[in-house]
Amino acid sequence: MYRYEWFTTALDELADIYVSVGSDERDRIAGGVAAFNARLADDPFAVGESRQFDIRIAFPSLLCVYFRVDVPNRQVRVTRVTRYGK
Repeated sequence: MYRYEWFTTALDELADIYVSVGSDERDRIAGGVAAFNARLADDPFAVGESRQFDIRIAFPSLLCVYFRVDVPNRQVRVTRVTRYGK
C-alpha cells in the first residue's frame, strides 16, 4: 500500500477546474479523482504512463494528472493537474 499526497498547488489547480465546470462534469471529476486516489494507493505503477525522469501521467475523468512515485518510502506525490478531454 502506498500513501498519496496532493501538493497544495495541484489541489488549487483541481479546485480551479472544478469550479469552472458544470455539475455533470463535477460529478465526473469527483468520481475520477476518487478512483484515481484508490488506484494510486494500491499500485501507482499500474496507473497512467511514465514520462521523463520519475514523472508519471494519468488521465482520470476530464483531468491530466502528473505524479511521482517514491518507492523506498512507498509514497506518491501528485504535483500538477490540468483539464483534459470533454
